[in-house]
Amino acid sequence: MDERRFETVWREHGASILRYCRFAMASPEAGEDAAAETFARFLQRGDSIPDDKVEAWLFTVARNLCRSHQRRASRWASIVPVLGAATETSVQDEYETGLAELLAPLSSGERLAVYLRVVEDRSFAEVARLTGKSEDASKKTVYRALTRLRAVVPQDSPIVTPRGGVEHE
Repeated sequence: MDERRFETVWREHGASILRYCRFAMASPEAGEDAAAETFARFLQRGDSIPDDKVEAWLFTVARNLCRSHQRRASRWASIVPVLGAATETSVQDEYETGLAELLAPLSSGERLAVYLRVVEDRSFAEVARLTGKSEDASKKTVYRALTRLRAVVPQDSPIVTPRGGVEHE
C-alpha cells in the first residue's frame, strides 16, 4: 500500500472511525482496539478500494469488528459467573456498562446510523451512503432507534431527537 494514501485516509477518517468504535463498544480501550484493527485491515486491503468507497468500507469494517467483539463479550459474560471471577468496578466501568446496556436493544446497523446522525452530525444522505441504504431507509432506521432509546432513557436525562438534536424534558 502506498504510504501517502494510508496517511491521507488516516488523516481524513481516523478520528471519525475512532469515535464510532468508542461509541459502539462503549469503552475507550475496546474502541481504540477496534479502530486500530480497522486501519490494519485497510493497510492490508486498501489498494483494492476505490477512493470514493473508502469511508463506507472503513465504517463497515469497524461495525463488523465491534459486532464480533460484542458477541465474544456476551459469551464471556455467561462464562465469568460460572467461573466465579470477581472483578473490580470503577466509575468508568459503570459508565461503560450503562452505555452498553442502553445501546443493547439496538442492532449494530442501528448503532452505526444513530452514531453517524447524532454524534458525527452527518446528513441522512451521508448516513445512507455510509450504511449502504436508501436515504428514506436511513431516516426510518434512525427514527425507530431513537424512539426505542427514548423508552429506556431516564426521564431527567437529555433526550436525542430523531433529527439529531437534544431536548431536555
